Amino acid sequence: MRYTNFDEDEESGTVVARPRSQTDSAVRFELGFAEWADEDSGNWEDLLAHLMEEVLGGEELSIDQDGNAVIGVEDAAETLAESKHARSEDSARAIIDYLSHNDIVSIEQSTVTVLRPPHTYDEDEMDRAVKMYSNWAAAFDTLTERIETAVGRVEEAQERLTSRAEETTDVTEHLQNLREKREEYKQEMLSIAGDRDISDLDEEERRKFDHAREQYYHYDNLVEQEEKQGDTIPNPNPDQMDLGEIIDQLESTKDQFSIEQERLRDRIRTQQLWPTEAVAASEQFTNVLSAMGNVVPKQERMEEEDPQNFLDDLRGNSDELAEMNESSQAITQEGADTEKITEQ
Repeated sequence: MRYTNFDEDEESGTVVARPRSQTDSAVRFELGFAEWADEDSGNWEDLLAHLMEEVLGGEELSIDQDGNAVIGVEDAAETLAESKHARSEDSARAIIDYLSHNDIVSIEQSTVTVLRPPHTYDEDEMDRAVKMYSNWAAAFDTLTERIETAVGRVEEAQERLTSRAEETTDVTEHLQNLREKREEYKQEMLSIAGDRDISDLDEEERRKFDHAREQYYHYDNLVEQEEKQGDTIPNPNPDQMDLGEIIDQLESTKDQFSIEQERLRDRIRTQQLWPTEAVAASEQFTNVLSAMGNVVPKQERMEEEDPQNFLDDLRGNSDELAEMNESSQAITQEGADTEKITEQ
């Protein structure tokens, strides 16, 4: 860190950050960034939300395979220097170092980690983990705003869509909707393939099959993500999706964020470690969802899973369901026959 000593002055309401190097000057900034605003949010959320709003989707921010969101320290300082929170780039850098000093972010060499999956913390790191919940909540606020903006733009281009998703989400209904969408694409694939193998499909049929398979993986990952919570999100390709499908994916992602954010706030209030692996995401956060939810990203499944084996599995699942339905109907009929005999 460039600034390593922080003198907090309660009387003036400021912090004086003193640098490691004698060639740098001390800077002063407002006191309170590292404090809790209330029982479930930190004063630093606005600052991090501004940072992520500016860099989300750009090259400055990267998401590693473990779900950590990392940005260059200098890029972060330059971005924050343009906000109301810092007076200069030096002041912004001092604030970042101050947040690291208070275990809100972590700095390693030239990068700062602003998001880390809370389940990766040990039990003796509860205080740090709870602060990270607040970072994720700030990220969710930013992502939700991004999704809402995107939905609004698509809705303007598609006049038939007249309303937006409700602010609150019923978890059971949400999960059922995801399962129904997944089933739709499953049946579409089975209809396209019929009794044929993948290699027997013509070019147009294969294109439609792969498109449906990609959509199936999207909803299958979201179902698995929600089921693991106990009660992801794809990178859309406009060339293969109509506006309605884009709306569906954006809205289902936003609903997932709503659910996850409420869980985050509950964990902060009760000071408990997040017991699950889930977070929910937009375009750049697909890998975060997959890493934290312990599911294979959609694109990776598309590339690595053999389509013929996948089709065979679909057929196998359908056969099992058919046998179960037949068995259930037989039992029901047998019971009805017994009742008739009793009545006679």
